[in-house]
Parts: sequence; C-alpha cells; structure tokens
Amino acid sequence: MKVVIPVSGMTCAACEARVQKTLRQAPGVKDASVNLMMANATVTFDESATSTDKLVNAIRETGYEAAAPGPVENAIEDQANRDRAQAAEFRELKLKAIGSGIVGLIAMFVPMLLHGTGFARPLSFAMLFASLAVMLWAGRHFYTRAWAAFRHRAADMNTLIALGTGAAFVYSVIATLAPGFFVAHGAAPDVYYEAVIFIIALVLTGSTLEARAKGQTATTLRKLIQLQPKMARVRRGSEEVDIPVETLATGDTVVVRPGERIPADGQIVHGPTDIDEAMLTGESLPVAKTIGSRVIGGTVNKTGALDFRVTAVGASSTLSQIIRLLRDAQSE
Repeated sequence: MKVVIPVSGMTCAACEARVQKTLRQAPGVKDASVNLMMANATVTFDESATSTDKLVNAIRETGYEAAAPGPVENAIEDQANRDRAQAAEFRELKLKAIGSGIVGLIAMFVPMLLHGTGFARPLSFAMLFASLAVMLWAGRHFYTRAWAAFRHRAADMNTLIALGTGAAFVYSVIATLAPGFFVAHGAAPDVYYEAVIFIIALVLTGSTLEARAKGQTATTLRKLIQLQPKMARVRRGSEEVDIPVETLATGDTVVVRPGERIPADGQIVHGPTDIDEAMLTGESLPVAKTIGSRVIGGTVNKTGALDFRVTAVGASSTLSQIIRLLRDAQSE
C-alpha cells in the first residue's frame, strides 16, 4: 500500500533526512520518500505489518507534526489551498525579515552616533528590549523548534540558530545588568544585541527566498488549474443556470457555447462540434465530436454549442488526476 502523509515543521535537509530515515527503519515499510518542498512523506508499506496511524506516530516521535491523509483529494482544490498557504507564508516571512532587518540597522548605527555621550547604559537597556522583541516576534519559531528537537534528542538548523543567538543574548544581558563583573576581571562589558537581531534577520531573509522558490515550483500546476473555468452553465428544465464548478455533480447537463472551456469531464448528449484538446494531447487541430463522444474538462469548444452530461468531477476528473500526477513527479 502507498500513502502520502502531510508533514509540517521541517525546515532544512537535516529535518527531511531524519524523518525519512525514521520511516525507512519502521517495521513493514518497503520504501519512504520525504519531500521538504511539498511538506509530505510518501510511504510504501505492508498493511499486514504496520498501518498509517503507526507511521504518523513514528513521524510525531521525531518532533514533527503529521496527520493521517483524508479521502482521495481533489488535486485542483488542494493545490489552490497550497498556493494560498505558501503566499501567506511568504508574506509573513518577508514582513519579519524586513522588520528585524530595520531594527538591526538601528541597533548597529545608533550606538555609533551616541558613543561617548553618556547614554551608553540606557541605550544598552533599549537594545536589550529591542532584541528580545525581535526574538519573540520574528524568531520565536526557531526556539520552539529547537526545543522540540532537543526533547527528541536531535539537532537541526534551528538548534544552531537558537544556540548562537541565545549565547550572544545571555552574554549581553549579563554585561548590561552586571557590567562590574566584567570590569573586575579585566574585560570590557561589550554587548552583542545587534548580532542577535542580524542573525535572525539574515536567516529569515533566506527563509523568505526559499518560500518564494516554493511558490515558483508550482507555476506549471497553477497554469493547469487555470484551464478549469470558475463557472458552469447547467440546464435546469427549460432554464440555464450559472453555478460554481465546485458544485457540479455527476449527471448534471452542462451547456457550453463556442469559444468556452469545458468545465468537467462528460459525454455529449446534444450538438456536434469540434474540440481543441491540445492541453491533453498536444494536437493543434480540433477534434470532431458527436453525440456520445467524450469531452474532457479544460479543453475548448471551438465551433458549435453543445450539451454534455457530467461523468466525473473533483478528484476523479482527468484534469485533477493530471495535476496530482505532476505534483507526485515533482516530489520524486
């Protein structure tokens, strides 16, 4: 049996490798492939030796979140949800990277401008609170994920960031609150708050670029999704009613005029026409269709008006299956 399990919380190749190694060592697993960009794990296993729930628990024991997959998905809707989530992630990371970068520049240049003016100690306290705010707002996920990895006796990129910024912050706090301790031991009570802020800002900048790259990998999938029209014209008795494509059901009779895209898979019940099936076959010439011929969602009706009866919607549609196969290919 083959199953695709959503996995969240992975941030680097080390996370990906750790989850993959754990799954491959699990009893009954024949093969496992974890994809950081797609945030999932594809596992082939023996149903008599293990189960999906056991695999999900094995992933959770590594410190990452996983959930049992639901019913067969509508790849079009699922990809649209992924795009929205990736866009929101990109906006959040961009905001945090820019915000922490601005605070870092202020923390770097203001002490230079006020050097020797007698504001050194108040400025140290101001930088303390500024760096703490950045750590709690922009960098909080680094520390929560590092702690989760520590609890599971592991280390990853978050561990490195948390140790580096944490050490600099603790050292600077001691230098701010007890400068006499350093003076007594012949050392200057220097602070490194700007280093803490800049490390977080630079890592967030990298994460922002990574989030942007994730969005660009789905460009082909988005183009396929755009082939499906948003609305469908359904015949209700003697009337024609426009409804969202998502509400189409098997057995509905859909009316398609010349030049419009066919919204779903079906079988023609009225009207001969020519269909442009280039999106599916690559053939540039339209294909003649008559009553009883099959039509595919996303293709273009070229010459005559037609009525067709819907035979497949959602996850069972041809376009949805193409998108799912392409996404699986990208994961591999």
